[in-house]
Amino acid sequence: MTRRLALSLAAGAAAAALLLGLLVVLLPTAGIAAIDQGWNQLMGGLRQPWLLSFAHAMNIIGGGWVAVFLVPLTMAALLWALRGWRTAVFALVSFAASALLVQVLKHLFARARPDDMLVSSDFGSFPSGHAANAATVAMVLWIVFPRVWAVIAGVAWVVLMALSRTLLSVHWLSDTIAGTLLGAGAALLVAVACASWVRLAAFDAVARSSVDSSIPSTSQEFSVPRIRPYQPADRDALYEVCVRTADAGGDATGIFTDDALWGDIFAVPYAERHPDLSWVVESEDGRVIGYLVATDDTNAFESWFRDEWWPTKAAQYPLSGEAEPTRQDRIISYAAGRAPGKEPNAGEYPAHLHIDLLPETQGHGLGRTLMQTLFAELERRGVPALHLGMDPANIGAAAFYTKLGFEALPAPEGAMTLGIRF
Repeated sequence: MTRRLALSLAAGAAAAALLLGLLVVLLPTAGIAAIDQGWNQLMGGLRQPWLLSFAHAMNIIGGGWVAVFLVPLTMAALLWALRGWRTAVFALVSFAASALLVQVLKHLFARARPDDMLVSSDFGSFPSGHAANAATVAMVLWIVFPRVWAVIAGVAWVVLMALSRTLLSVHWLSDTIAGTLLGAGAALLVAVACASWVRLAAFDAVARSSVDSSIPSTSQEFSVPRIRPYQPADRDALYEVCVRTADAGGDATGIFTDDALWGDIFAVPYAERHPDLSWVVESEDGRVIGYLVATDDTNAFESWFRDEWWPTKAAQYPLSGEAEPTRQDRIISYAAGRAPGKEPNAGEYPAHLHIDLLPETQGHGLGRTLMQTLFAELERRGVPALHLGMDPANIGAAAFYTKLGFEALPAPEGAMTLGIRF
C-alpha cells in the first residue's frame, strides 16, 4: 500500500461514515433506518443463551476500561517488544484518534439506541465505539504485519464484535458499519502521518515490490534513477561509490595511497559474500550511483572476512611503519583484526549493512526504498534485527536512520552504532 492510497482510503472511510450518519438522520423511518429495524428484529430472534454469553463477553472486552486502557496498552507493549517503541506510539495514537472521531460523531448525530437493548451504555448510538475499537485493532495489526493471517484475524474480530453489538440490541447495524469505517480509517490516517517517522511493514511491501518490478528488459528506458539487484559487472562501480562517500559522506579520493582500500573493507566483500542482499542504484544513463550491501549474520560474515577475504587482500595494503599510525594504518589494522564475536550487538542484532549514495541520487527517496527493501528481505528470512556502525560526524546520515526507526546501541567512545528490530 502506498501512502497516497492509504490517505485516500482513510478519507473515503470517514466520508462514508458521515454520509451514513446523515442518511440515518434525514431518513429516520426509511432507507438505512428500515434496514436497521429489520436487522434488529432478526437478531432478536437469534438470542440463544450461548450467543448472549458470547455477546456479553465481547461487551466487556470491547468497551469501558478494557477497551480504553487494557487493550491499547497491551497491544502497544507487544508492538514495542516486536517492532520498537515508535510502532507502539503509532498504535496508541491510532486508538486515541479512533476514540476521538467516535465521540465527535456521537455528539454530532445524537442517535437514540434501540429500545430493547440488553446492556446499559453511554450516550449516542451512532457510531459504535466497540466496532471502531475492534477495527482499529485489526487495521493496526495489518499495517504492522501485512500478512494473510492478520487479515483473517482482523476481519473475524471486527465481524464478531459488530454481531455482538446487534445481538445485545445496544446498536443498530449501521452504527457498527460506521464504527468499523471510522476505526479503520483512523489507523490508516495515523499510519500516513507516521510513515516518515516509523517503519510500517504495509508501506515497506510497496518499496520491495517497486524494486522487484524495476528489473527491466534491455530495451526499457528510464527517466529517473532506479534500484536493481547487484550484478558482478557492478563491482568496479562499488569501489568508486564507496571512496566518493567514505569521508563522513564526502569524497575520500586520495586520502589513502590506494583508494580501493575503502571498497575492499566496506563494500565489495559484502556483495561477494551476499549478492542476494546487495542492491545498486542505476542512473538513467546506466551508471551505478549508489548501493546497499548487507549480511544477515554478522558473526558468520566476520569469520569469512577473516579467513577467506582479507588474506587475499592484505598484501596490497602494508602498514606505513611510522611511529604514529596513520589513518590508513588504523583502517588496515581494523580490517586485519575483524573477527566473529567482536561486535557486541551482533547477538541481538545479527544483520548489518553499508549504504552509500552519491549526491545526484538525492530527492528520489532511493535511500529509504533501499532500506525498506532490505528490511522486507531480512524479515522474510526471519532475521529479528539489524545494526550498523557509522561516523558520528555524518549528521545527515544519523538523522536519516533515526527517521527510519533506528535507535542508539552501545558503542565504543568516538563511534556510533544504531539498531532496529523487525
